[in-house]
Amino acid sequence: MMKTNKSKKVMVAAVLMMSMAFSGLASAADMKTIKKDGMELVQLRQAAKMYDYSIMWDSKDRSVTLMYMGKMDDMMMEDDMMMEETMMPAGKTIKLWIGSKKIMVDGMQVNLKSMPVIHEGNSYAAESVIKQYMMPAMGMK
Repeated sequence: MMKTNKSKKVMVAAVLMMSMAFSGLASAADMKTIKKDGMELVQLRQAAKMYDYSIMWDSKDRSVTLMYMGKMDDMMMEDDMMMEETMMPAGKTIKLWIGSKKIMVDGMQVNLKSMPVIHEGNSYAAESVIKQYMMPAMGMK
């Protein structure tokens, strides 16, 4: 009886984790995008909200800084069984400069294929920035 109870808890936790991941992917398809030079650019404010980042604009150097707020906590289960949720993004701090192909991800410089731009008062960056650095990576520790 006890093994069945634990199995059910593990199954429920797995289903919960998968539903959170797939709902994020489904929402990603709904993000506001523009095309520039054949590249899909995603609105940074909308992506930041979706993936739990704060967003700050610096008008002096025309940069956007995204900081992961990390509301995903470890899940505790009964019977001393602990399951850690590792749905963390690759980049906790991301800084992009409008009109530059260089960005900083957790203090390391990365070069992009296309530059972030401002369109109708909003900043946009390549979809690859969102997928590679902002979307949570799932896995077990």
